[in-house]
Amino acid sequence: MSARVAGTAAAGVALALALTQDVLPGAAFYHRWQYALLLAAALAVVVASIVSALRSGSRWAALALGGALLAGLAGLASGLLGPDTASVIGTPGTVAPIPALGAAAFFGAADAAAIGRGDATIVLRRPGKPALEVAAFGHRLDGESILGLEARPAAFVEAWDEHGAHLTITQPSNASFLSPVLLFRQRQKIGEFDVPFDVFATPGRGRIFHALFFTPRDLANFPHAVADTAHPALILTVSDEAGKPLGIALAPSAKTIELGGVRVRATLGTFPALTIASAPPAWALAGGLALSALGLAGGALSARRRAGAAIQPAGT
Repeated sequence: MSARVAGTAAAGVALALALTQDVLPGAAFYHRWQYALLLAAALAVVVASIVSALRSGSRWAALALGGALLAGLAGLASGLLGPDTASVIGTPGTVAPIPALGAAAFFGAADAAAIGRGDATIVLRRPGKPALEVAAFGHRLDGESILGLEARPAAFVEAWDEHGAHLTITQPSNASFLSPVLLFRQRQKIGEFDVPFDVFATPGRGRIFHALFFTPRDLANFPHAVADTAHPALILTVSDEAGKPLGIALAPSAKTIELGGVRVRATLGTFPALTIASAPPAWALAGGLALSALGLAGGALSARRRAGAAIQPAGT
């Protein structure tokens, strides 16, 4: 393999590794030594190829390689110095400050239908700047961070007593005490299953419910027969305020069941968390790609002119 081919291949690897942080953001691999070593090795070859190109007078080749070097260095810095991917979990209808971004994330209100659809968005607001909406699909580059949404299991819970009177839902162990939306911040291992877990209560009837969230895949592997394995469901256990067990039941999504003297309906779906991943700044990637494109175009044009000059005397 010639030095030029090796340099071109290394430049392609460096560009690809840097761009991957924007195309597939948030992977822990970007902050590991393997990624840094691979990118550093590619950049070492690129630097050597730039020196060789300059010595041979191939300025356009050096410019193209320089673009890859710029983008690769930005990717290396982001991987080595950038923070690990963080998730900001917020209750519907609340605001979560994000000091690292100098912003606040506004989590929109969500009813049962919105939880079932799983299409909620998050709006990022900063003083003196336009609002930035992060939608369910795609990511938004924000300086040296890239923002996205992580769909997390959620349930909108409604409850009634035996007379049909609506009961208030509380979450005794969560900051979102009066919210009817469970966000399942914890997990619990049940046999071979490791499933999202949450707790809610109905103070009006003195009942405490423990909820385990089972996906359709979990239900398909459940040891007991389940009528509907196409939709998620909760396994609910209920006790009184003294801790006395009062029953256990499977609660399919949007279906009303009666358990412990309470009628419960849980609409299951997702509610987003805001993900914040480090990424190379846009100017470095755009600049690197522009320089590489300019160098390649200039090199191709220069080679065509030399070829034309070499042919011209033969035709005269």
